[in-house]
Amino acid sequence: MGPFKSSFKTLFYGVCLAAVLYNCKTKDVDSLTPFAYTFKGFDDVKLPEVKATEPAAVSVTQATVSPSVATAAVASGLAGIKASGQIPAAVQQATDDIGKVVSDVKADQLIAAFTPTVLDNVAKGGTLPAALQAEVTAMATDPALKAYFPTFTLPVVDGKAVGGRAGVIVEAIAVAHAALDQDACKAAATTGYNTALAALTKVKEAQVAQIKSIYDQRSGATKADVAPCKSTATSNYNSQVSALNTAKDKMLADLDDAKSVLSDKQYKLLKVLIFSSYSDTMSILDTVRKSSDKACDSISDSKDAKAAKARDQDLDQINKEYNKAADALKAALAKAVASCHNQGNGG
Repeated sequence: MGPFKSSFKTLFYGVCLAAVLYNCKTKDVDSLTPFAYTFKGFDDVKLPEVKATEPAAVSVTQATVSPSVATAAVASGLAGIKASGQIPAAVQQATDDIGKVVSDVKADQLIAAFTPTVLDNVAKGGTLPAALQAEVTAMATDPALKAYFPTFTLPVVDGKAVGGRAGVIVEAIAVAHAALDQDACKAAATTGYNTALAALTKVKEAQVAQIKSIYDQRSGATKADVAPCKSTATSNYNSQVSALNTAKDKMLADLDDAKSVLSDKQYKLLKVLIFSSYSDTMSILDTVRKSSDKACDSISDSKDAKAAKARDQDLDQINKEYNKAADALKAALAKAVASCHNQGNGG
């Protein structure tokens, strides 16, 4: 019986050892539960909302043409001579003033120079022959006769009389920390950083697209305004020319009606005044029309330049905010990596 008891004991102890070994192995496997790493700072980094800057206003002063008050008084006076048989003071004063500058001989020469062909050319927007233009200019600038000629001002855009783009935005690029130790904690920190940076970049790109789209809309509207602006300038010119031709024809008709009351000299001097003032006014209207056309382009260019400046300021601000946010993410990443030894090891 001795050997049997010994064999039984050996078998019993063997079974117990196997059970102990099995229980230890199972416990080790169960303890390998995945650990979730958490990091603060990545979700807190945001870009502020962007509001498009309103472009600076463009200052515009329209051109003006001021008819002569003295000549208007002469026209009114001429209209009443036939009925009254009297020469009004305004008409008498005009002949006296013109006589100081234009002799009888010069008056005949000037009237002869204003041929129907010349006048028709002026009515169509043409210019006077050079010699005749010089005579008219001399009268218009003579202190004794300046009051009988119109005055005008050119259009002004942003303080600059009219008679006649944008910095490069360098977009920031944030670089992820690639050379990290390949352990699970640091890898998780890098993933969190890259995810946050990608979201940040997506928001920035949307803001940039929005600002550029607003500029495109403003620029398109500005360019679309040029044609209507020029059309208005042309329409104003045509209306003024029509009114001027009507006024000139009436003054000549009234002058002829008053011929029997006026002296021959007065008649000639007044005709010189009518022709000279008319041609000078037509020249001024043409100058104003052309300058107003240019002003339309200048207004458009100025609006576009200011819209581009506002756009670039906004893009620059977006990039500054993005760079600041990206730096915050880098700081959060560095902090997360530094904290890795405290996560998942109970210490």
